[in-house]
Amino acid sequence: MSPDWNAIRLDLLGVDEAMRATLREMRPFFARALPDILTRFYDKVRQYDPSCGIPGEDAMQDAIRMQLQHWNLIGGGEFGLAYISSIARFCELNQRAGVAPQWYIGCRLMFIADQLIRAVETEVEVLNDETAAQAARDKKAAMVRAIAKAHMLDTEYMVAHCLGADRAARKDTITDAGDRLRASIPSPMSASNDLERTGRAVA
Repeated sequence: MSPDWNAIRLDLLGVDEAMRATLREMRPFFARALPDILTRFYDKVRQYDPSCGIPGEDAMQDAIRMQLQHWNLIGGGEFGLAYISSIARFCELNQRAGVAPQWYIGCRLMFIADQLIRAVETEVEVLNDETAAQAARDKKAAMVRAIAKAHMLDTEYMVAHCLGADRAARKDTITDAGDRLRASIPSPMSASNDLERTGRAVA
């Protein structure tokens, strides 16, 4: 019986009910902050790498909507089949467009995590009252931990999906090459018949 890698990942990252509750509280925050963050990220990608394969404006907006839906799942504390399928769809969208994994995994996820953490600073106001100030600091810390764990989980799943897709592609390539090779080599019986016909023709 193969391990339940989804359960293992969630356990290793400490995705517990407290984190899920924090993410559910952050759902409106994600919806407000992410559209601008994602737009700025794609602007930077086009600036640094104009031939990166990032799609045109309409397709880019579709990609942004896909990511907003994905973060809506994260904001619901949902890391099951719908979450995993969302990651797969996003990876496949970028692979079809020819976008390098460095852009749609590494740089994108780092930028999102960094910008969300920065946005937390303006989201939670620390008041002068000491009790309220401590509560605000605790809330900020919980939000930052939740963002960091969501970032690590997304990175792990996307890398795993890419590696799995690469393995499947290599396997298909090897299978196709083997089929072509077998088709190009006549069977022993066919070769024997050809040799016999050639012998009769020469005689």
